[in-house]
Amino acid sequence: MLLTAVFIIGLLIGGGLGYLLGHTSPSLQSSYIDKIKSRGKLIVGTSADWPPFEYVDKNGNFAGIDIEIAKRIAQALGVQLEIKDMQFSALIEAVKNGDVDMVLADMTPTSEREKVVDFSFPYYFASKGVVVVLKNSNIAKLEDLYGKKVGVQLGTIQEDYANEYLKGKAEIKTYDKVYPDMVMVLQRGDVDAIIIGEKIANALIIKNPDLKTAFIVGKPTAGAAVALPKGATDLKVFVDKVIEDLINSGEMDQIFLNETLKWLGGS
Repeated sequence: MLLTAVFIIGLLIGGGLGYLLGHTSPSLQSSYIDKIKSRGKLIVGTSADWPPFEYVDKNGNFAGIDIEIAKRIAQALGVQLEIKDMQFSALIEAVKNGDVDMVLADMTPTSEREKVVDFSFPYYFASKGVVVVLKNSNIAKLEDLYGKKVGVQLGTIQEDYANEYLKGKAEIKTYDKVYPDMVMVLQRGDVDAIIIGEKIANALIIKNPDLKTAFIVGKPTAGAAVALPKGATDLKVFVDKVIEDLINSGEMDQIFLNETLKWLGGS
């Protein structure tokens, strides 16, 4: 009987130890922030073809609104910043696979994207996009696009909008880059209109006086947020705090203004 009792206690202790070893509490697990800090750098994915949010400047450096926000996050973490440039359509998979710690690429949170990644608090709000045309165009509403050629960037919510409202009614052409690719094909007459993000459209129209906004798509919603690994709670809380501080201090508005003016100035 005594041996049996000792054996059972041994199983319980061993099982409990095994459980603890295999099921470490979240507080004891290595957090996402710990991994980033131990590595000494924050790896951020972007698509550097979307000025003034992210682009390569004349000196060959990554620049733009999202790059500046990424710098603030890395600074708050006390680590170096590494930017990985890739096609926009590959960014979600990069977060999912752990190739990057987060994505900053003017990415709008959507229900589809939220199935595989988490998002921070939005750092700005805007409409789903705007339809941009040449200044002499008569396009002024959705129906005016029927029978026309419309350009959208691959993997964006603007592409989703075009597929929902224009598929079978207009010829939808996809591109990897908004600038200069989509602007160039519009100016050349290869497409009749392009659908792009509201803030990028405003900057492009200032830079290219031959363009204008035909109409706005949808009502203002979350414009962009930081895409994070699913379940990276500690990292999300940290990033949310950085964004909140930037917004409350007015620094976020200053970043948007400074980076837009810098890009328009050709720097």
